[in-house]
Amino acid sequence: MKNEKNSRLLVGVLSLGIIVVLLVSCMTAKKKAELANNKPLVDTYWLLVSVKGEPVPQDFIQPTMTFGSDGRYFGNLGCNSFFGTYFKKGKNGIKMEYAGATKRLCQNMKTEKMYLNGLHNDFKTYEIHKDTLILKDKQGEVMRFLAGTKPEVQKEEE
Repeated sequence: MKNEKNSRLLVGVLSLGIIVVLLVSCMTAKKKAELANNKPLVDTYWLLVSVKGEPVPQDFIQPTMTFGSDGRYFGNLGCNSFFGTYFKKGKNGIKMEYAGATKRLCQNMKTEKMYLNGLHNDFKTYEIHKDTLILKDKQGEVMRFLAGTKPEVQKEEE
């Protein structure tokens, strides 16, 4: 009788342990990032802060980037839009393939060229520290972003 109770208790404890392990392993990367107080790479609206240590001028529309869950990235250079694909490798590895950008002539092409030059690097890794994303090549930091809020699109009144 005592062995039967001990066996049932052991089975109950083991079952509970297995359930906990399964629940923890089923958490998405986004949930894990939220628990660590880090913004997730995917679906965060990233605002460009600097390229190769040079701050982005503040007298210009803030350049942006977003990584989609479909393996594509896109954003705004400040005037023109750009897009490409990315592949995550391991925990913090990343490979980005720039595809193209619109070609409007804009007032401040210096910022656009600065951002485009940064996008053409051979990124190897990324780091996220709370609300800061850092894209790195083999020499180190190339671009730094802060998580922002995507502006609401205003509808024209009829």
